Amino acid sequence: MLADAFSQFGQVTEATIIMDKGKNRSKGYGYVTFSTEEEAQKALADMNGKLLDGRVIFVDNVRPSRRYNTDAPLARQLPQSPEEN
Repeated sequence: MLADAFSQFGQVTEATIIMDKGKNRSKGYGYVTFSTEEEAQKALADMNGKLLDGRVIFVDNVRPSRRYNTDAPLARQLPQSPEEN
């Protein structure tokens, strides 16, 4: 249902509802990924504050987690002292 609701704005490549595994029910949020940034921005502007399945939804950009940023080094070398150069 989440993918269907957002597909009117473009190609949804992934739609995931986060579940509470212990209670086997939704935690009340999810993620939708679009094929282009423009589609995602249109969905954000048009869907924020709308009703979906009887509930008001709030749409926001996901802030990338540093933990999963593959461009950032996972371990860093200590700077070399002038004597080691």
